[in-house]
Amino acid sequence: MTFTSSGGCDGESPGHPHHFVPDTSLRETISRLQHGPWSVVAGNGCVVKSLYLARWNAFIRYYEFVGEGQSLVFLAGLSFPSILNFLAVVTHPELRGHHATLVDNFGAGLSDHPTGFSYSMEDQAETVAEILDCEQLSGCTVVGHSMGGTVAIMLALQRPDLVANLIVGEANLTPGGGLATRHIASFSRDDYVSKTYPEELDQWREGAVADDPGSTFLLSAWGSADPSGLHGNSVSLVNLDDSFKDRYLSLPMRRTFIYGERSLPDRPEDVTADAPDPGELQAHGVTVSVVPNAGHSMIFDNLDGFVEALQQAIG
Repeated sequence: MTFTSSGGCDGESPGHPHHFVPDTSLRETISRLQHGPWSVVAGNGCVVKSLYLARWNAFIRYYEFVGEGQSLVFLAGLSFPSILNFLAVVTHPELRGHHATLVDNFGAGLSDHPTGFSYSMEDQAETVAEILDCEQLSGCTVVGHSMGGTVAIMLALQRPDLVANLIVGEANLTPGGGLATRHIASFSRDDYVSKTYPEELDQWREGAVADDPGSTFLLSAWGSADPSGLHGNSVSLVNLDDSFKDRYLSLPMRRTFIYGERSLPDRPEDVTADAPDPGELQAHGVTVSVVPNAGHSMIFDNLDGFVEALQQAIG
């Protein structure tokens, strides 16, 4: 494993290459990564990169899988590490070889937890735009799941030059949130950070120790997340602007909305913030795709089915 200074996008934050011996512990490796502008050659064509964003005085980190053809950008769900959400996707035999960028949003994965960050969908999208500008990427295929889909749409609204193909899996299009975000946003920030999150974290750990799959998954997803970020992201999704869906439907680029089969609304009363009326989407030129035998967690419920839907959307 080799570490080198990323040096910033325009030569700011210059540094000298740093190399660490192969038996460096994982804990030390992550510690070094989290405290410097490192680029990490992880093998198998994967590079972990770190970009300093002066506005927030913080480092955002992302994974680059080197490949050919169009650039795919993956944006994860609510405070998920991007590797947990999308590693199985980008390494799938049917997708391997694409150039892919997996972003750890602020407050998640290896990225910093900046105290002044708003955790609004607008600001999350701006940080993604800074990464793509740094990497000189434009006209990308952007893939977002759940909250990541909402961030992807916001990115397309803010910077349509960066997005040529917009693929979202059950993104929030209207205010109200889902079960998790409504639960988290129901608390004040202080109560959630100081009381609710630590209590739930203890429960997830206890469940994981007892081999409970649900607890193990939640601990993997949110065990290292910034609770302030979890709360801020949730509040932003619950309070999404009423005009957001109409703005999405008016976007000019190619768009695909992916449902898990179990989420697909059969009746008007089944429509939710992240499972809109598919007929309305199609009437506005959005391609609708369905992953069989899956719900909102479509990537984990049916990986092959999600990859097949993604291949069709990529074209």
